[in-house]
Amino acid sequence: MLATLKLKNLIDGKEFGEISEVYANNLPKEVQENTDKTIVLLRESGAFLDMFGNDSFFGKTNQIEVQIFYKLDIDFDLEEFETRLMKSLVSEHYKITDVREHTLDPDTLQMTVVFYVAHENLLKGE
Repeated sequence: MLATLKLKNLIDGKEFGEISEVYANNLPKEVQENTDKTIVLLRESGAFLDMFGNDSFFGKTNQIEVQIFYKLDIDFDLEEFETRLMKSLVSEHYKITDVREHTLDPDTLQMTVVFYVAHENLLKGE
């Protein structure tokens, strides 16, 4: 399963009330201009092979960009929500590798934030 889909299923299963929808890889056209919902977009940002031996590799780390587009009428504490989300991911063996500053989307004026997570997988040998 793609790393973005795996993470989407994980976030969906946690039922964060602040998140309206989670998308993997791209946003459908009909939600790109939506400012009434808080939307999370997950995109692959890298993959790294490791644990080399016997002319093979036995580990793969996937890095994923987590981009959050907040609804215009924010009715919750962003800092508290983001901390809870990141702690939830860490408890599921994801590593937070980078957190960017909050910015305003120039087209929709929505507050956005981006952070990156990495997840290590052990691969079965052949």
